[in-house]
Amino acid sequence: MVAPKVSWQDFRTMNASEYAEALQQLGLNTASAGRFLGISTRTSHRYLNDDATPKVAEVLLLRTFIAKRIRPKVPRHKDKHW
Repeated sequence: MVAPKVSWQDFRTMNASEYAEALQQLGLNTASAGRFLGISTRTSHRYLNDDATPKVAEVLLLRTFIAKRIRPKVPRHKDKHW
């Protein structure tokens, strides 16, 4: 019997070092990753420090972009005018 092939889709969690590697591969910093994923920069930093875990949807999105070699289109930072 042949073992099933393991796919990037089988990995639905991401630790801090994997998150850092994903950002590096996609050319993102924590702020741009936050904008791309729709999370705060602080949350992105928490993922890098292993203080929080990325949600499954965020992990799959990052892994999809890496696997398909898609460059993320990051929204521009919106200036706050007080």
